[in-house]
Amino acid sequence: MMLSAFGSILLEILLLVIVLLILVAIASFFIIRDLKLEVKQVYKVRSRFHIEIRKISNLIFNVHSPSYMEPFTKVVIKNLPHEEKRILLRLIDRAYEEIDHKDETNKYILETYENLQEIRRERDAKILVYNQKLLTFPFSLYAKILKMKNYELYTEKE
Repeated sequence: MMLSAFGSILLEILLLVIVLLILVAIASFFIIRDLKLEVKQVYKVRSRFHIEIRKISNLIFNVHSPSYMEPFTKVVIKNLPHEEKRILLRLIDRAYEEIDHKDETNKYILETYENLQEIRRERDAKILVYNQKLLTFPFSLYAKILKMKNYELYTEKE
């Protein structure tokens, strides 16, 4: 009688442990899936951002040929370190300020610059959400296991 009561308690504990393990496995699946989707979104917007930087820097250099833009004409933008991209963005801003905004030949440059600013804001917003997610529990545990890294922002703090 005593053995059967002990056996039933042990069986209930074993069932509880199995159910908890199944719940952890299901939660892990959804957390990892969510993190992967977030990484995919960040990667997509980062790629668009790099393409737009390349487009505007080529446009500005080919139309107006500022000498300070030349070092960035033959590099792969996505391979540049963050600080060099920040420098390039400041140079693009400088070139934008220097061009004649009323000239029709600069119309495409102005439009591309506005697209770049829009994508920069979108990129930074997505990266803020992504970085915040990597800091919150339980995502932080899985981010460390999956070796996910934080990304830096390009929006200047004023």
